[in-house]
Amino acid sequence: MAYTVNKSNNSASPNQYTVQDGVVNTQTDLSFIGKGYAGYGELIAENFLHLLENFSSDTEPSKPIQGQLYYDSTNNRLKVYTGTLFVPAGGNVPYQANTPSGIQQGDLWIDSDLGQLFYWDGSQNVLVGPPSTTGTLNGFVFEAITDSTATSRNITKWYSDGTLIAIISDIEFTPQSSITGFATVKKGITFTTNPTGVKLHGTATDADALGGVAAASFLRSDQNDTTTGTLGIVTDSGMTVGADNDLSITVDGTGINIQNTVNNTDITFKVNDGSVTTTVMTIDGAESRVGIGTTSPTTKLDVSGTVNATAFTGPITGAVTSSGITLTQSGTIIFEGSSDDDFETTLTVADPTADRTITIPNVSGTVVTTGDSGTVTAAMMATPTQLQILSSAGAVLKTINGAGA
Repeated sequence: MAYTVNKSNNSASPNQYTVQDGVVNTQTDLSFIGKGYAGYGELIAENFLHLLENFSSDTEPSKPIQGQLYYDSTNNRLKVYTGTLFVPAGGNVPYQANTPSGIQQGDLWIDSDLGQLFYWDGSQNVLVGPPSTTGTLNGFVFEAITDSTATSRNITKWYSDGTLIAIISDIEFTPQSSITGFATVKKGITFTTNPTGVKLHGTATDADALGGVAAASFLRSDQNDTTTGTLGIVTDSGMTVGADNDLSITVDGTGINIQNTVNNTDITFKVNDGSVTTTVMTIDGAESRVGIGTTSPTTKLDVSGTVNATAFTGPITGAVTSSGITLTQSGTIIFEGSSDDDFETTLTVADPTADRTITIPNVSGTVVTTGDSGTVTAAMMATPTQLQILSSAGAVLKTINGAGA
């Protein structure tokens, strides 16, 4: 009479096997023996042996059922059948060069070429660690090293393609054994000096120094600031002042230029005169005039006040003062004459002992001096008068009779 062998999982398909009399059911990797089958002892013994060795072989069982164990003798791995494939049964994870076939979500495996542990997230491999591959260090490596005081220090080394780029530490110290590129490990992140040129590229919100110069030593551009050094602008384009670049100081082939860049605006020079801001000179931008002591010049040079100069060159036009020309002590008037040579005519006066007035008559003529013996003529004398010109010794040098004498 036939009998039925039922699975533990009633929902499995098939969930049972029927064994007929006198035959062996081979629907699975075990032999189910029917009633009255001769030679059943060997088959029963093999069933126990296969279960004992977990079907150990270099090939998977040909008729597995869900939950069946199999020992992969090639990879020395115990595997379990999921219903579709055999997967490692916990403990050791696959160690191979490629992603294991039939990998399930959450399964771990080690890439034997890279020396890294991965897990399968259902669609791709995700690195668990380490961050660096076998033979080439990349990423962070945690170490404890000894400093120059024989104290152990926990640090984090930062590698890129096998090169130590930086060391992260919570304290500054000097390594007991030298580390290339790190004579001293600073608190925070210390970049290597070998190879050179390793820098942080990007935007830093703060820095203690720039180019080895303390941050406090730089001039601010966003607020008022001062400097104890010399400020130099080594370019002919110079500098501009004002929110609209109203004033520029530049250099060109003709010299130094101070220029207002806004049309018709003035340039003024002011001083602090006894705590009073006083304008001493104004350059009128609209009229191209210069005023000294006045903010509204009416001529090319308009001076409101007294002018003191060591010399004037060129003609003097207009009134020097409202009352005349006043020369200082021992003052003279020098005439060059029509020839620009070493000879001049100097007009001076003897030291007066009282106020003197010399009036030039309202006629045309020639001024006669004591050294002139030939210029005075009778025609110059309007009345019958006799004029004698004497020498310093009192001798008569010349006698001139007036008209009609």
